[in-house]
Amino acid sequence: MDRGRIASLNPILVIGLIMNTMVGVNLLGLAHSASKLGYNLWWSPILLGSIVSLTLIPMMALCRRYPEDNLFRIHEKLLGKWLGRCFNVLIILYAILSVSTANEGYVRLVQTSMLNNQTVTLPLIGLTLVMVYITNGGIKLIARFCLLTFFFTGWMVFLLQYGFQKGGITHIFPLINTDWRSIAETIHNSSASMLGYELVLFFYPYIQEKNKAHKHVLIGVWSVVLLYVLILITSVSYFSEWQMDNLIYPVLNLFKAVELSFLERIENLGIGLWVFLILSTSTGYLWVARTGLEEMAGKMKLWHLLLPTIISFLFIVGPLSVEKQRYIYDKVSVYMAYGLILWPIFLLLIHSLRFGRGERVS
Repeated sequence: MDRGRIASLNPILVIGLIMNTMVGVNLLGLAHSASKLGYNLWWSPILLGSIVSLTLIPMMALCRRYPEDNLFRIHEKLLGKWLGRCFNVLIILYAILSVSTANEGYVRLVQTSMLNNQTVTLPLIGLTLVMVYITNGGIKLIARFCLLTFFFTGWMVFLLQYGFQKGGITHIFPLINTDWRSIAETIHNSSASMLGYELVLFFYPYIQEKNKAHKHVLIGVWSVVLLYVLILITSVSYFSEWQMDNLIYPVLNLFKAVELSFLERIENLGIGLWVFLILSTSTGYLWVARTGLEEMAGKMKLWHLLLPTIISFLFIVGPLSVEKQRYIYDKVSVYMAYGLILWPIFLLLIHSLRFGRGERVS
């Protein structure tokens, strides 16, 4: 472990970290969340990728002005100790909610597909223990785990060929027969599937080649966009519009198109391997929550990791109903993400007023 070591992320680790923190449980329902566009939904990731690329510009501009600081420290430098810490608490809360969103979505999926008569407590305990172990190793171990995840799950892209063979590729035509309202609703409903790239605001100080960091993050983002487009083109080819609108996890149903002589229910294998992608996402956000607590306390302690973990765990198994949890995950967490993504624009304005345009602060 090299926890706390600065500049330990090489370009490959940066690209892998961005890719795998973005691809979480939301990919499984992407065709459903984008179903407002009907057969046109396959190009919605390109729109989302363009928006992500635009919002990344102020993020990277802010990071370049504070190359040795994460967003927690930037807040205290620009807004003062007390006001800055108030915003830091909100970010920690957002990170904990993001951990809960990823873990809850996965354990509910496991419960629905494999453990119909069981509670989510036992699989959640197992998932949480692995998550804590990886996160305790620091951001470099998380990035290495993301690379490992890529090799464990990347091969599943080749299974898309079965969906192509059984579907009708002509469904992707005509390209434009929708209205702006449907496009706006689709972008909002699908936005959660692109979240994760905002973590660069926190691990930027650990990047080795900071002058090329923007390009490496974009490579990660557009690799995810390419993956999404391939999956949605397959979905459009394989499913009817009604199926995409009513199936909650269309990607899992795509697995049913796969015919292998040695494996009958490959969707169960897919669900099992999906845990790597969930851990890639949840460990990234848990690391952010831990880093925020350490910055506020001024020292590193194990409880800085355990406290957000316990809160996230109790949030899922606690007294809140599933409906209330879903409202928080689907509404509150997403709007907090919007705020965090746009927040660097305001901070750049404050920075220009206090230090002048383009000035670096060490």
